[in-house]
Amino acid sequence: MGSMIKRLVGILLVSLFARASGTDCGKWFSSDCLADSDKRYDKGYTNDIKEQQSFWKQYEGYWINEFFQVNNPITGKDFTQPSFSNPKMPYTGIPYKLRRAFYNESIVGSRYYSNRVYIYPPADEIFCNQTIPEGFLNVIGNGQCGVNGYSEDAGVYGTSSYEKDGRIQFLRSTGKYGANANPNSNMTAVDELTYFFASTIEATGFVNVFTGTFLNNLTQISGTQSSFVQGLPNNPILNTQVILMTKVTKEEWLAAIEQEYESANVLPEDRIDAAGIQGCFSGDACLTEEEWCTADPECSSSPYQEPDGTLKAGPIVGIVLAGVVVAVALIVAYFEHKIRQLRKQARHDFARRVAQSVTLTPGSRQLSPEALAAEFKKIDQDKNGTISNEELWEFVSSGKLGEMTRPEFDALYAVMDADGNGTVDFLEFCAYMSLCKADFNEAKDRMSIRQVRASFLAPTEASRSSFAEQTAQRYSSRVSMKVPSNIVEEDDKEEADEQNEDQDIEGKGSARQE
Repeated sequence: MGSMIKRLVGILLVSLFARASGTDCGKWFSSDCLADSDKRYDKGYTNDIKEQQSFWKQYEGYWINEFFQVNNPITGKDFTQPSFSNPKMPYTGIPYKLRRAFYNESIVGSRYYSNRVYIYPPADEIFCNQTIPEGFLNVIGNGQCGVNGYSEDAGVYGTSSYEKDGRIQFLRSTGKYGANANPNSNMTAVDELTYFFASTIEATGFVNVFTGTFLNNLTQISGTQSSFVQGLPNNPILNTQVILMTKVTKEEWLAAIEQEYESANVLPEDRIDAAGIQGCFSGDACLTEEEWCTADPECSSSPYQEPDGTLKAGPIVGIVLAGVVVAVALIVAYFEHKIRQLRKQARHDFARRVAQSVTLTPGSRQLSPEALAAEFKKIDQDKNGTISNEELWEFVSSGKLGEMTRPEFDALYAVMDADGNGTVDFLEFCAYMSLCKADFNEAKDRMSIRQVRASFLAPTEASRSSFAEQTAQRYSSRVSMKVPSNIVEEDDKEEADEQNEDQDIEGKGSARQE
């Protein structure tokens, strides 16, 4: 019984922990979901950049940038002044003055678009009269040094991040910045007024860092920008720029660009069509939808996936205990059922054995006290007035009904030995035989049926008449014997009472017939 309980509890635990591996989080019986405290795991949390951080609502729009005090703190070189350019070496210099840039900052849901136009006034006469180093240029495009200015586009494109913290991660830069992937570049809103920009171009090691803060009722941003190249000794700063950004309307922005083109004398073929910007300046360098979806949380899979929940200790203990209680109850019920079956079968077999052994008076279906006493003495081989376990076993094993199983016999003897002293006395024997009444009668009836068959096979009419007479006598006589119910085991009392009641009814019926 103990091993069965262990097996059932083991099966219950295995099923619980097997289920636990795929349990949903956030249930009464499981662990809390990470999404409850960490928005990165919350699939319902927005990927919209402006909804994640309200700073970007104010930042989005059209900006005119002016550059001041641009110089190398080590060499003192002013980067607003022209320098020779090498087409094969990016970021080596621009043969024009740096004065203004025009930014169109647009945010659509989870995607960021920054399209920029840089317009350079012509270089001065002093620069244009310098000897040009081999491999370098003092002009870009179709103009002349000192006469015409120049313009170029630049683009930066990115998305919101899986961190869902309002950060914009860059996917690509184009134009002036080179067609580069920028997985290590991003812009982060520090608070409602300040943002931080960091860009790293792995191919060249160029690093650009900018910090800007809103001024004048969110219409201007003042910031500083520093640039350096990784890998150079002591990572020297190439330049430091002070930038003032002023927010304008689209119409003002386009008008300012046209005015700057005229002021810088930029040839029409070297001008950027800022009014025709549709998402991205640089054609083939722009991101495809497939490339967007390598990082855009709206169309890619986040690394922050909610793990399966785990079962809480309390519910596990409760479920296990409930399972054990149910298992024990089922086992107890099963064994009680088996014991009742054993007792019933043992009683049935014993009654049949007694029916084989006892001889009734003609016409009788009942055991008289004399017959019971005779049967008791027959079983009590040592004649000590009680029936031992071995004596009863020898009796039930000696019949022609086949062997009674030992469990059935043990159940039989346990019921007969009402006081539990290890032996069965005559009173206990009689009490048990009263419980066997129905089984005994059934056995005797079967024997009577065999006698009927044998009689009708007899050759003479006299033998048939004799048997019929005996049958009539058997049904006309009654031998009643009541047994005190307090001797009978508790679970058989009801049957004993019913049999005693039947005997009372039969006795009264016989009296009325007499």
